[in-house]
Amino acid sequence: MKYIVEIFSGLLMLMCNLCLCVSMLGVSGEVAEAKEYKAAVVAELENSNFNPNVTAGCVREAERRGYRLEITPCKYGGDENRQMAEVCLIYDYKIPLLGIAQERTTRGIAR
Repeated sequence: MKYIVEIFSGLLMLMCNLCLCVSMLGVSGEVAEAKEYKAAVVAELENSNFNPNVTAGCVREAERRGYRLEITPCKYGGDENRQMAEVCLIYDYKIPLLGIAQERTTRGIAR
C-alpha cells in the first residue's frame, strides 16, 4: 500500500511538471512571435521611408493580432534630415497555471 501512494504521488508531480513545461513552451513561442512581428514592423517602416499610410496599416495589423503598437518619430543628434522612429510593441504575457498575467514591451528603432 505504501508503494502505491508513492507511485501515484510521483506520477501526480510528473504530470504537474509536464503541464508547466508545456505552458512555458507556449508562452515562449508567443514572446518570440511578438519580437518577430516588431522586427517586421521596423523593416517595413524603413523600406517604406516612414510612409504615414504604412504606419497606420502596421498599427491596425498589430491591433488585429492582439498587440498594441506605438510608433514615435524621434530626432538623432539634432540632424533634421534624418528620419527615425521608436517602435514599441506591447503584448500580453500569460502563464495561467502559475497565475502570471503581465503586459510586456519590446522596443526597436527604425532608421
